[in-house]
Amino acid sequence: MEAQALFPQVVDEDLNNTLFLLKKYPYMKMLIKDYEQHADDLRQTDIEGETARKLEGEQYSNKTANAVIYAEKQRLIYEEYKAITEAIERAHRLIISDEEKRAVKYRYLQGLSYKETLLFFKKEMSARTLDRRLNAGVKCIATTLKIWGILDRKFRY
Repeated sequence: MEAQALFPQVVDEDLNNTLFLLKKYPYMKMLIKDYEQHADDLRQTDIEGETARKLEGEQYSNKTANAVIYAEKQRLIYEEYKAITEAIERAHRLIISDEEKRAVKYRYLQGLSYKETLLFFKKEMSARTLDRRLNAGVKCIATTLKIWGILDRKFRY
């Protein structure tokens, strides 16, 4: 009988999916905040504006029904992004090494470019050390997201 590993093995695809989510994280947070502040305005714009006039492929349009569809789609995107960002934040908090946690925070959660992150840590660590800490932090987040089933989900948006 084959023994099961306590923690699942993270493969390259898991790391790539995690990096994709981490790079989208600042954008998702921005959309979440905007939706929370302006959900009513978005709905009103859809009803009064041209976005709901005609969906792709429709010969005739039903503006009211299309506005409802757009509002529901926006809500689903909001909920999906909220679940992903909360999972990333929880996984980030579970990184044991403070150095890895800080590197990931500035590079991905705060959305700095690699060069900006390197300049930020210039006095504390070399580029190779930053690379090792980023890679270890991303692997830790990937492992946590895999355990929680986040990487196995098929996201619609």
